[in-house]
Amino acid sequence: MLQTISPDLLPFITTVINGSLTSGHVPTVVKKARIITILKKPALDPSDISNYSPVSLLSFLSKILKRVVCNQLSDYLMQNNLHDPNQSGFKAAHSTENALLAVTEKLHAARSAKLSSVLILLDLSAAFDTVNHTTFLFTLRGLGICGTAWEWFASYLDGRSYQLSYLKDNGGHMETTRTVQGFL
Repeated sequence: MLQTISPDLLPFITTVINGSLTSGHVPTVVKKARIITILKKPALDPSDISNYSPVSLLSFLSKILKRVVCNQLSDYLMQNNLHDPNQSGFKAAHSTENALLAVTEKLHAARSAKLSSVLILLDLSAAFDTVNHTTFLFTLRGLGICGTAWEWFASYLDGRSYQLSYLKDNGGHMETTRTVQGFL
């Protein structure tokens, strides 16, 4: 993304991002999203709204700021040994294959030790959409994220808005307290 923009804009982008991080304030323009709907599978009935997935489109500045913060947060969690060792999602060089391999190894070890195993799988449908902001901020504080960094996350979550586009119709901007996938 940065490779395609004019080098003349880089100082401006750097100033905005550094200003946001040092002040603990997120500019309103970064908190706006356009949500489009995408048909989950081509064979599904396009007239049934439940066959669509919402996708949050963010400005390039929002994406850059989000990437910077995600990298810093991930580094902080790794340096302070705060990542759950069983976590594979949202972790560099890890995927669902890592999780599957870990479960398979534990099942094989239990079988070798002649132990019984039970595997319970849950599909937490739309779990990401129900992230409670207060709980999220409380969790960050519990991980030692405080001061300006904590204020930045609180600012990022406050006053977010979105515009829904569905089948070429655009609605007005609406404030949200929910977390749309791709927005956090």
